[in-house]
Amino acid sequence: MPYKHAPYYVLVVIAVTIAGFWPSYFGPFMTVPWQFHAHGVAASIWVLMVLAQSMTVHKGQLPLHRAVGKSSLILFPFLIGGLAAIIDLTGKGFVAANDPFRVALGGQFLIGLALAIAAYVVLFYRALKFRRKVWLHSGYMLATPLILFESPFSRVMGMVLPQFAIRGPQDMDRLIPSIEWAMAVELAIIAVLWWRFRDKASPFLVAGGFIVAQMLTMGLMGGNRMLESLLTVIGNAPSAAVVLTGMAIGAATSWAGWQAGKRPMAEMPTFSARHLATSGPSSSATNRTRLTSFPPGGPRRWRRGRCRSDSRPNGSCRCARA
Repeated sequence: MPYKHAPYYVLVVIAVTIAGFWPSYFGPFMTVPWQFHAHGVAASIWVLMVLAQSMTVHKGQLPLHRAVGKSSLILFPFLIGGLAAIIDLTGKGFVAANDPFRVALGGQFLIGLALAIAAYVVLFYRALKFRRKVWLHSGYMLATPLILFESPFSRVMGMVLPQFAIRGPQDMDRLIPSIEWAMAVELAIIAVLWWRFRDKASPFLVAGGFIVAQMLTMGLMGGNRMLESLLTVIGNAPSAAVVLTGMAIGAATSWAGWQAGKRPMAEMPTFSARHLATSGPSSSATNRTRLTSFPPGGPRRWRRGRCRSDSRPNGSCRCARA
């Protein structure tokens, strides 16, 4: 199977996620806003699902692998709904002006999250569409943890590198650069995968395209009035409407991807009337096969051998006189 070290890669993603989000999510788990839980729980289950998919296929547990894969059809709407919940929280904070980070960088957060949703939709849709092509399917599924991986990784960078440490609003100017450096690390990982596997790693190039788009838009669209106007609309909208919109996008992706990956009728084995007519026990083709297929030695030896085993004397058998 492809990517034999994939489980270790997913375990590293899990470890970085726990370390990066421990101060802001896993540590104060009971006191964070509900939007954090909507995103954090769904995204955590998603990464664990990718880990289970990778481990089961490498252990040859294909029925379990398929069962876990089918569960992703139900999980994906919650994953996109969780990202929409973070957009909702960003909009609410921007409108209420109760968070200096969301007020100053809300537009950049919005475009980054919107591109993340688009990346998840494309990657998962194509993973479902090409689920019968092992390299493509596994590549698209394994590329999904890279989307938004820069968020926990940039936090880990801030823990170990003073130039990326963010202790409060006074360090706000370090936030976007730390995220973009984390994205650069993601692109380096993708480059290594492409160098090693070439065209087989094309799904990671698709993910890399979205990461580059995030880098450019988040780096160049700071203070964009159009994004801030859209964020204001989202902030004034009901939270349920924002989250349900995200879930609807996820559900549509699951359905469309599953339908696109179905085997065409032309490729499915069918037993047509013509097939039955040429393969049945009374068909002329079968009879021709019976009349013209003999063991080594030819038809006469076969007839003589059959006669000798007959209960009748050889002389009374028409085969013997042939």
